[in-house]
Amino acid sequence: MKQYAIACLLLASLTVPALAATMPDAGDTSANYSYAAKTHWAVVDTVGNCAVVDEQPRGDLKILGNKNGYDSLPAAEKEIKSGNSACKGFVSRA
Repeated sequence: MKQYAIACLLLASLTVPALAATMPDAGDTSANYSYAAKTHWAVVDTVGNCAVVDEQPRGDLKILGNKNGYDSLPAAEKEIKSGNSACKGFVSRA
């Protein structure tokens, strides 16, 4: 009986890591992963700091430029960096 228990533990210890390696992750955390949202908004807060967000802003954030959002991240960043915006500072994406 002891031999069967040891054999089962050995088998489990060899197969569980292999199963875990093939399971899909909730999200990729590697350094080269980039999240691509469908729409980006250029926003400014009450202090004057500007940022690009991936969800439609609510509350104290004021939308800059296109009120429907931008299809690409570079387009939203271009709006913030243009001289037309009331940005005192820029909060970069992490």
